Amino acid sequence: MTKISKCVIFGGTGFIGSNFAQKLSPHASEIIVITRDIESNKSLKMIPNLKLLPISISDSKSIRDILKDAEIVVNTVGILNESDQMNTFENIHFKFVQRLSQEIKTNKVKRFLHISSLNAKKDTMSDYLHTKGKAEDFILNEMNTYCNSTIFRPSIVFGEEDSFFNKFATLLKFIPIFPLACPSSKFQPIYVGDLTDYMINCISNPETYNKKIDTVGPKTYTFSELIKLTIKTMGIKRIIIPLNDFLSRIQAHVFQNLPGKLFTIDNYYSLKIDSVSENGYVGKTTIENKLPNYLNIKDKSEELRKKAGRRK
Repeated sequence: MTKISKCVIFGGTGFIGSNFAQKLSPHASEIIVITRDIESNKSLKMIPNLKLLPISISDSKSIRDILKDAEIVVNTVGILNESDQMNTFENIHFKFVQRLSQEIKTNKVKRFLHISSLNAKKDTMSDYLHTKGKAEDFILNEMNTYCNSTIFRPSIVFGEEDSFFNKFATLLKFIPIFPLACPSSKFQPIYVGDLTDYMINCISNPETYNKKIDTVGPKTYTFSELIKLTIKTMGIKRIIIPLNDFLSRIQAHVFQNLPGKLFTIDNYYSLKIDSVSENGYVGKTTIENKLPNYLNIKDKSEELRKKAGRRK
């Protein structure tokens, strides 16, 4: 691919965004990553040609200024749960895209990459998927007149810093009996390296312009199978209690009122739709090939002992 003069990434300090930035670095003269907290993301400064700028995604004027002379804009911003009146699915997933599109139009940026979600659509009970779907429709119906956009729709994205396996691994360390909601829900997890490689390859590919593309992994798993695989990889023993639909809904109503919102009614609605696809891009990397690299407790303990100079 030809050298990119300037790329601006929103959500670039997150799991997918930071991986993408690292992959793009050899191909870009300048990468701008927007963040509200530079101090917590200093490690990104090690990436060649990358600059961190402290800008809020609600600051339209600053965004307009930053997009000047940008060749590509990438949006990986997203939330799994709402936290307050500002950080709602509507504001983060949809209204931000609307505002960003205006600044893209003003600056005549010709390429836009956007991370959405498999099953995103407006006519669904999940607000997460509903707002993702609204953003998709807006991008394809409104932005296509002035910018070439590509929407990537992944299932679960896994890798060393993922929020799925690491989250459940943390919970499973302390919960010997684990009640699992929607255990039969299906997923087609994609490795973050496969996803970001594909994103890079799509930048200069006209066949991907103004399209939404499902991006999944090579294997399908039930929710229960993913949790059992996590337990096996960690080298621990846990009892998994699969909950029926009624109890899953009850768990969601209870848990969404607890600190941290481990499971919400919106999560429940999302899980009612299998996150699988027969179309689009299919990565080659399996969970079994990567999960032991970052969840195997025994291997990590051995590594720590070696660093400390102890054999056992």
